[in-house]
Amino acid sequence: MKAFAIQFETVAGQYERNWNRALTFLNFSSPFSLVVFPEVFLTGFDYENLDRAAEFSYSVFDSLRMFSESFSSVFVFTILEKVNGTFYNVVKVVDKGKEVLSRAKIKLFSPFDEDKYFSSGEISEDLKLVETSCGVIAPFICFELRFPELFLYLRQEGAQIFTVSAQWGKARREHWKTLLRARAIENQRFVVASNGVGEMAGFSVIVDPWGRIISEAGDGESLIHGDINLAVISQVETKLPMR
Repeated sequence: MKAFAIQFETVAGQYERNWNRALTFLNFSSPFSLVVFPEVFLTGFDYENLDRAAEFSYSVFDSLRMFSESFSSVFVFTILEKVNGTFYNVVKVVDKGKEVLSRAKIKLFSPFDEDKYFSSGEISEDLKLVETSCGVIAPFICFELRFPELFLYLRQEGAQIFTVSAQWGKARREHWKTLLRARAIENQRFVVASNGVGEMAGFSVIVDPWGRIISEAGDGESLIHGDINLAVISQVETKLPMR
């Protein structure tokens, strides 16, 4: 199974431009694959226009769903949603055109004022995984990467692939690179991570359960891909039991 991570610069407020950039990379992906997009890739953190950002995200969602169906692929991405007057950063998993998971970001990044503009999800309700045509996926959003207990819980629930959609800053690039490999190694699972560039760190990556890098981007716009063989998980668990 092929996995892809899209990496490009999301410009806050330039919604159509961002959508067109995403489509450019998406069109180079393969059918029957897993495609992970950066966090809030359509709108960025456009705090001054959250209503407009949520409306645009909603308007594009059906197009994303149709692309997923036509590609027979699984898409993982986050968008801004407004529910009963409250804004959330929500990760979606769409499998062959069907939304199979939706949850709010649990760990908001206060240094970037996310907690001032968004409400967080609850661990008891929003920490989820889902079985898809590409395997059992546990999606995470950016800052949640720093909380290993969240990953361990979903590993124990049966996760095979962790995805991370992020806008992770350049100043913490080495944290990003180290933590992604750590989550793969300590849980013996695949990790597919998509990040932004520009002011963000880039270095989207696909990591196998041994912690080996299958594919990695640099700090420019790109589309990375790699093969994921889920049988590797049981091989690793047999050779290095974690109990």
